[in-house]
Amino acid sequence: MRILVLSNLFPPHVVGGYERLCHAMSMELAARGHAGTVLTSNYGGTAPDLPGLAVRREWELRTGADIYAPYQGSAEESAALAARNLAALNRALEAVRPDVVFAWNLFFLDPSLLDALQAGPHRTVVMLTDNWLLVMRNPQFVAGFFQTMVHGPGECAPPPQPAGWRALLGRALGRRPAPRGLEAIFGSRFMRDLHAAGGIRFVREKVVHNGVSLPAAGTPADRTALVRPGELRLLFAGRLVDLKGAHTAVEALGRLDPAALGVARVVLTVVGDAQDEAYLHRFRAAVAASGRAADIAQHKAVPEAALPSLFAAHDIYLFPSLYEPFSLTLIHALACGIPTVASRVGGNPEIVADGESGLLFRKGDPADLARAVSRLAREPALRARVARQGSEAGRRFTFRRMADGMESFLEDAA
Repeated sequence: MRILVLSNLFPPHVVGGYERLCHAMSMELAARGHAGTVLTSNYGGTAPDLPGLAVRREWELRTGADIYAPYQGSAEESAALAARNLAALNRALEAVRPDVVFAWNLFFLDPSLLDALQAGPHRTVVMLTDNWLLVMRNPQFVAGFFQTMVHGPGECAPPPQPAGWRALLGRALGRRPAPRGLEAIFGSRFMRDLHAAGGIRFVREKVVHNGVSLPAAGTPADRTALVRPGELRLLFAGRLVDLKGAHTAVEALGRLDPAALGVARVVLTVVGDAQDEAYLHRFRAAVAASGRAADIAQHKAVPEAALPSLFAAHDIYLFPSLYEPFSLTLIHALACGIPTVASRVGGNPEIVADGESGLLFRKGDPADLARAVSRLAREPALRARVARQGSEAGRRFTFRRMADGMESFLEDAA
């Protein structure tokens, strides 16, 4: 197949897992003999092509000085930018003549790009492990969902009877069909249900859970013992942005009494990208208010290859996201055998079975997170069991399984 991959960002210029997954999948499809070209933005500057993969860095993102800053251009400047991006898309389509267009994250780009694809002759498949398409097609629904289910009291998950929920939200927030002929691969069942709730319909669709490449399983650590005797070591690893919930981990630490847990000290290591200055102000305020600043260490993000040693150096991994489509880092954590506490949101319950492969807690609730941590701290046998079963669960979400599922879908009707 000739495949034209579309992505707002592409390595070495990345923000999170979406771009890294796009890169890995593009390289894998090229390695499997498919002719691949990537059309992406010029954000971050130029970079060389990759083996078997041509990269056209021609799009301009509608952002400010960085990815976290809002666009400051006028309506006329925005329209001119959209026209330049559409011309770049048409040049790529003419040069590649793809059998399929494979669109990944298109945040910070204009909806007219998808409109043009659907008006043309090219088969288009969207990979949805985020809500960019919903933002383009039904922004009212997204605003309502985030207000009620993410930042409000909801659990950021479809209720037990999704049909009724979809109908209610459709009536309340308006329905926006996808352009005719669009096909979709979803990174989780949560994302499939979220798009259906937002009134987006596809002619073909399939859930292909995200996957990761993992090192061979080694000898599992003894999780009945703490990494350092007398010290409970907690870990948060993720981007320091509002939706990842690092502040909830800090607030939970303030509720943990070392003496009640039978240790001399409880410490929290925070590892992650810290480019969002607005959120950093909130995070630092939470650290100061916790009264536990001396027990909190902050470090820069680490490469994927360093994750196993990072997890091995801590006793419990905290994953307190307010919104999470389907996390690669959470898969890595479980696969590496660190006892894990995750928020009961989005795709997390598709990865973590509560009480079996990890523990789940109410999002944004530091008291409930502290309760789950306390349970693991006091029950060595539980730590060992969820570590073992978590490793088995995490190792089922392989990159090869994901690549096979995506390739099969792309080849079908190609």
